[in-house]
Amino acid sequence: MKLSLGWFALPLFFLAMASLACAQDKESIRQTKASFESGGKRIAVEIYTPAATAKKYPAVLVLHGAGGLLLDGPATKRFARALAQNGIEAFVIHYFDRTGTFFARDPSIHKNFDTWRATINDSVGFVASRKEVDTNAIGCFGYSLGAYLSLAQAAHDPRIAGVVELSGAADKKHAGLIKRMPPVLILHGDQDQRVPFENAQNLEAVLKKLGTPYEKYVYHGEGHVLSTASQKDAASRAVQFLKQHLKAR
Repeated sequence: MKLSLGWFALPLFFLAMASLACAQDKESIRQTKASFESGGKRIAVEIYTPAATAKKYPAVLVLHGAGGLLLDGPATKRFARALAQNGIEAFVIHYFDRTGTFFARDPSIHKNFDTWRATINDSVGFVASRKEVDTNAIGCFGYSLGAYLSLAQAAHDPRIAGVVELSGAADKKHAGLIKRMPPVLILHGDQDQRVPFENAQNLEAVLKKLGTPYEKYVYHGEGHVLSTASQKDAASRAVQFLKQHLKAR
């Protein structure tokens, strides 16, 4: 598995989430905390719930990159708030809790990837068990390492109804073994040096072979971290794609 995900690459993309947020942010969503067990460890979850009462909400697992919540936290939470303001309950999963990781370099990623994926699997179970969540409308959003984990989970889990992946890909070693995938939005810079654009093209080829609905948007001249203008565009596309494909009953 080749994952070139420098831990120091902060996902500045998430800063654009502020532009999706309403001015009355504090009164438009509800924020709570919870936890579940995975591999004998307690995994923290931050939950952002739309203020508008609904019998069932669509839900999205929000997965940070290799920078972890130590570096990515404020931005990751802004994205979760943006989802909640658009009628989607967002779950920020502290999946590094499973391994006691703060940020991950490549050796740590190779060592812990399967363990983190098992934790993501448990987190889907946690989300699906909540009475306010429509179990037919669960999705994933992942940046970089989080995108790899989102796709790895969706490849085997029929509970996942949609994925947005930014600057990530499917693990090359296992891409040819993928038998299913829900609708996917691919967002990638064609000058990405950490997760080369070729990886996004390989993912697209897999989706075409499976007949999976997907959308792809390429940011020409952009790297692993997008420019401010591209960040805003990607943020808008991510939210709209998830709203389209995760329709609660």
